[in-house]
Parts: sequence; structure tokens; C-alpha cells
Amino acid sequence: MTVDAIARGEQTILLRKGGIREDGRHFKIESDQFFLYPGHFHEGEALLKPEHRGLLDGKQPEDFSEVVSLSVFAEIEDVIEVSSEEEVRALEQFHIWSDQFAVKRFNWKPRHPLNLIIVRAHVLQQPQALMVMPNYGGCKSWVEFIEDYPVGVTAPAMPDRKFNTHVALIKDAISAVGSTAN
Repeated sequence: MTVDAIARGEQTILLRKGGIREDGRHFKIESDQFFLYPGHFHEGEALLKPEHRGLLDGKQPEDFSEVVSLSVFAEIEDVIEVSSEEEVRALEQFHIWSDQFAVKRFNWKPRHPLNLIIVRAHVLQQPQALMVMPNYGGCKSWVEFIEDYPVGVTAPAMPDRKFNTHVALIKDAISAVGSTAN
């Protein structure tokens, strides 16, 4: 659902602390450009805001065991360390996840920062079929493919002006929390 929301221009952020199976047990950004790997591992109805739960209605769970479709390419616009639950709550309007899910992600591994990753998404005109390899599975942030996949022709998920305004609003929301804490 997150990849779909990003592709539709409804969301431009990822919140990452890393997955259970991260190399070295710590999250790190390994590239500033990447494909968004589809999945439903963390995404059930209870993890979505009520107004987004309808996105699951009538949708059969996809089988990601053999082939996945790479349809969104992302470039990192900015990375901001989120250091308080108040900052997480300030981001509520910028994502499809329930408040409970976002706060839970923040509170997991409390000694590690939560990374707010603002991405500029591009929808591939010709999605790429990726054969799933055993090492692609599991709860991890980065998957290194055994071969390169072309990005090809893309369209921005969100028009430039709207994207720039959206990024400014996200940064303002985080800054506003920081200024009220002082």
C-alpha cells in the first residue's frame, strides 16, 4: 500500500529505523536512488488510517514469492532524524499509516533515530518484472538485486511545484514542533 500511495502522489515520505534482518542490525542509507520494492509484510488494515482502509477492499493479497513488479523509482530529497514522538505526530497528515503504527515505529529500538526519508518518486512507464530470490525476502530496508534493472521512461508521481510545496510543509511541521519544545 505504501508504494501505491507514493506512486499516486499521496505520500512522499518513508519512516525507517531498519528491519529485523538488517546487516549489522542498524539502518543505513545505502543509495540515494532506488526502486521501491512492493510488499504487504507490515501493512494490514489496522496499520492504515481509517480513511485509507478502503484501499484494501476487494484487493487480493499479491503473491510476492516468485515475481514482483518494480514500478516506482525514488530519489532521496532529504533525510531528517526524528527525535521525538511529537515530531512523529506532526507528520500525521503526510502519510497513510495510522498514528499508532508511526509511533510504534518511532518507539522500536529507542536508542536509534527514526529516519524521515523524503523521496521524489517516478512512476515507470514500463514496470520491470523482478524474479524474487531467497535473499530478497524478510524484514530489511535494502535489497541488492543480482542484476541491474533499467529505469526507462518515467513520470513524476507528483508535479514539481506540488512536490516542492509538500516538502516545505513537511519541514515546517517538524520545525514547528522543535520551536514549541524550546
